[in-house]
Amino acid sequence: MNEHAKILSYIDSHRAEAIEFLQHMVAFDSSTIHHGLDGQELAIQEWLAGVLAGWGLETRLFEPDNAKMKVFPDFSPGHSYRNRPNLVATLKGAGNGRSLILNGHVDTMPAGDRARWTHDPWAGEIADGDMFGLGVCDMKAGVAAMILATRFLCEAGFPPQGDVLIQSVVDEEGGGNGTLGCVVEGYRADAAIVTEPTRLHVQPASRGVLLLEVAVEGRATHACLKWGGVNAIEKGVKIIQGMIELERLWLATRRNPLFPPPTITIGQITGGLAGSQVPGECVLKFDVKYLPVEMDRDGRDKPNNADMVKQEISDWIRTLCAGDPWLADHPPALSWYQHCIPHYLDPRHPLVGLMRGATEAVREWSMVSGFPAGCDARHLQNRAGVPAIIFGPGDLQYAHSIDERVSVQEYLDAIKILALAIHDWTSATRNGD
Repeated sequence: MNEHAKILSYIDSHRAEAIEFLQHMVAFDSSTIHHGLDGQELAIQEWLAGVLAGWGLETRLFEPDNAKMKVFPDFSPGHSYRNRPNLVATLKGAGNGRSLILNGHVDTMPAGDRARWTHDPWAGEIADGDMFGLGVCDMKAGVAAMILATRFLCEAGFPPQGDVLIQSVVDEEGGGNGTLGCVVEGYRADAAIVTEPTRLHVQPASRGVLLLEVAVEGRATHACLKWGGVNAIEKGVKIIQGMIELERLWLATRRNPLFPPPTITIGQITGGLAGSQVPGECVLKFDVKYLPVEMDRDGRDKPNNADMVKQEISDWIRTLCAGDPWLADHPPALSWYQHCIPHYLDPRHPLVGLMRGATEAVREWSMVSGFPAGCDARHLQNRAGVPAIIFGPGDLQYAHSIDERVSVQEYLDAIKILALAIHDWTSATRNGD
């Protein structure tokens, strides 16, 4: 029996333990408050720190430092980290192998209306091959998989030859300050795997995300005298329609084989004080997903970045408003209030091929694609210079949803694949020998 077969056999024999470990993680309510301004991650982080220390890893709990992070353009301001610690657990390599960061977040979105859940959000119930629970897909299954992959690899008799750094971070849902906090503390490695839900696809790139607020001015008056006012909501609808047209243009002209096309989504509309009033103001909030690299008609890379996207949208809205006398004289105010910078690792990087091989050893197939949303991999690669891929169990369609779920078999396969990847990556020495 070769090394891979021994590792996989050992993990198969610990299936029940793996399921129980994930259920224990789901039992913690580690949801964010007010989209990450605060959160409830302390209990699960302290529990994980105790577990990992008990297994012999060096552990450190620390609160992200806003003063250190604020210099970065993708820092999310105004978030409190009191009693919201990151956890970094280090397994020292047994030799001179390459080092690896395993990164995942333990914060979740709130449960919402619990009456709509058919399974207890914190019970980890299993039905029809899926485990249900708040955050089980996004991304406690991924965190559990990377932790157990490291443990089972050691217990099977194959301790990693290079250092493995397990990063269990907070506040990813609020913008990613948790991982940014690890970066500013100086944590580095030769590569990183972020275990977000990818359906076990190997994803070396993620889309960028811009959040845009558009404040539209009108003229308020009583509805019985509506001809004397200007309806800000109606003007806002014109802008929404214009943004839909821009998205259609993007769908026809912007492409990258790793990703779905870029999108523009109207996510929130607020305006007016009462049904009997012509509203004098309207605020629109848009989610803009853009590609880190676009392909021209000849398949060549075209540069793309947030400044280019912002300028295109600003020019589009300005042109749209020029055709409306009121909007031309009262142009809306644009505010870009959050940015998740994309990341892009050349698909030819050795880690991508290694992950494909590990996946094929377990699943007999592999797929390289792109993560369609923003992701903490951007901090590791763009800020820390650590080549990063995204790989983990779960389907994004179940993230942030009622009855969130993950396939139990996919979770167990993720443990196996990650164990093989850790073994193979750290078995190579840093100088390539």
